[in-house]
Amino acid sequence: MFINYRPDQLADAKTELDSILKSNRETIDSLLMQENKTYRNFIRPLMETDIRINEFFTPVSHVNYVNNTEETQEVYNYCMPEITKYGTETAQRKDVYDAVTAVYEAEKNTLTQEQIKVLENMLKGFRLSGVHLPQEQKARLMEINLELTQLSTDFFQNILKDTDSFEYIVTDEKDVAGIPEPDLKVARCDEGWCFTLKMPSYTAYMTYGPNREIREKLYHAFTTRAPQNADIIEKTLRLRKEEADILGFRRFSDLSLERKNAKSPEAVISFLTELAEKAEKQAVEEMEELKELAQLPDTASYDTGFYAEKLRRIKCGYNEQEYRPYFEHHSVVKGLFDFTEKIFGISFVAVDVPVWHETVKAYDIYKNGEVFARIYTDMEVRKGKRDGAWMNNWQTRRINAEGRLVPATAIICGNFPHATEDTPSLLRHSDVVTLFHEMGHAMHHLLSEVDEADVSGVNGVEWDVIEFPSQFYELFAFNPDVLKMFSKHWQTGEVLPDEMIARLDGVRTFMSATGMLRQIEFGLFDMTIHADAYTADEVQRILNDIRKKTTVIQPPAYNKFQHGFSHIFSGGYAAGYYSYKWAERLSCDAYGIFTEKGVFNAEVGRSFLENVLSKGGSGDMIEFFRKFAGREPDSRSLLRVNGIR
Repeated sequence: MFINYRPDQLADAKTELDSILKSNRETIDSLLMQENKTYRNFIRPLMETDIRINEFFTPVSHVNYVNNTEETQEVYNYCMPEITKYGTETAQRKDVYDAVTAVYEAEKNTLTQEQIKVLENMLKGFRLSGVHLPQEQKARLMEINLELTQLSTDFFQNILKDTDSFEYIVTDEKDVAGIPEPDLKVARCDEGWCFTLKMPSYTAYMTYGPNREIREKLYHAFTTRAPQNADIIEKTLRLRKEEADILGFRRFSDLSLERKNAKSPEAVISFLTELAEKAEKQAVEEMEELKELAQLPDTASYDTGFYAEKLRRIKCGYNEQEYRPYFEHHSVVKGLFDFTEKIFGISFVAVDVPVWHETVKAYDIYKNGEVFARIYTDMEVRKGKRDGAWMNNWQTRRINAEGRLVPATAIICGNFPHATEDTPSLLRHSDVVTLFHEMGHAMHHLLSEVDEADVSGVNGVEWDVIEFPSQFYELFAFNPDVLKMFSKHWQTGEVLPDEMIARLDGVRTFMSATGMLRQIEFGLFDMTIHADAYTADEVQRILNDIRKKTTVIQPPAYNKFQHGFSHIFSGGYAAGYYSYKWAERLSCDAYGIFTEKGVFNAEVGRSFLENVLSKGGSGDMIEFFRKFAGREPDSRSLLRVNGIR
């Protein structure tokens, strides 16, 4: 039923992939020979060929991200070009396109809405892969896709290498005064304390480190990582522009939005600019308060985290370290599961299955007394693990070509503090929010009731609304009723006091306008640079111009943030980073409905499950929201929830 992780998979991965691709090509040729092609005998088996690749490659790719070694890099670097070549080749096959078109025309009046969406997505995918183009242009698109795949891999490896190789040793005790004890225990080394560019080590010093010179050294190292990525950015933009030209689009951003909810780059830029205008005045006020507290002649970017924490304590009465004992890692995970069980009527049961690291846990999800899906949690920081947090979808819930029901599997990952000999892993509240966010993605994938693989779970969901369930989920990490389910002191068992819970609402909106402008900066930068084949110098000038409108304290000239912007150069967010704000309109509005009618209101929970989460990518997310809310989305909720006046 479930695919299990195989510790020996890397050893045979190259041979196994070659076998899968060879078998897939033979299967497609065999399917094309059928005289009477139908959805059941042609489309479902065709989808299964892609599923075989995904179910094989997900653990290979995942291990490269979380247990990175020369061996994992070698296997990953072999697999990615082969998969890219196969995918491009298949998507450009005119005979397959014609067969899918024929099935669509013959059966569109008898198929389900899910099946029609599968076929419409397939046909669009073929067209956006150049199926209609002359062979010479198809060949060039293949070359572009292969080169972009390699550039994406190199971009990620460059960041990881520079992140893992940097260490800063602090020997003077006064230079770590004020840093929380759990962070100091993790940083302790023979020479004193070792700080790195990995989270949460970097965050700990930038937030609490009293030595300004050390903060700048860490900041400088972090913002100048992977300088060789400047060349990769230039090549990537040039290739993406060429791809758009070949496919008949004026800009890569136009091509990117063909698969998204937003109608045009201009509409996105207008949306982000309007948000920036509404947040700007408040952001300036927030930074003036910070500067007044800092009393520095030249408050810099490497000062903001440190003084923001001090200001937050003053304004919100919030000391992050007072909260950490209440957020023991495993207790938070259990509470998150309990909350999910309560609103959606499911249950989580730990299972003993093979995993890729001793800290990884696995749970089967039960619904109506039967196993429905499986989730893995891989949350603790370690060397060789990519920064940040994310969700990987491994298996997809579907009816396969043989007519059997296949359950879904997902993995959620983070970089939370690891336990020491005498202290468990204690989370910051921001870590709790991150965990809830990734759980939202996982529930979107795992609770799907869709039978067709290509639109089940997160598959087929338009990229600029895919953050809706995750952002919706993270808001519950501030909800008093939810917090009381898991915020218990790891030593005394005391529940987080009401007065401390009340402070978190102020924390949620603390310097929220500044935070919103930062996200808008990323979105505007991403959309703007994908309008043409800009050089590295032009990219820097574009970023500088945008920062004049979105950044109150301008970063130093050496800051090369773009060299580490893996979301758009080594992820799926190219000309799509605006998605976080685009989807947040829906998440804030949906959360308001839950709080208005009761967080644990069974009817509201059931409606959200049935009308949003269970639908996967089988339709228009805005329409799913309408069915849940009974009305159009209210964009004002985005500003209201974020505390923007």
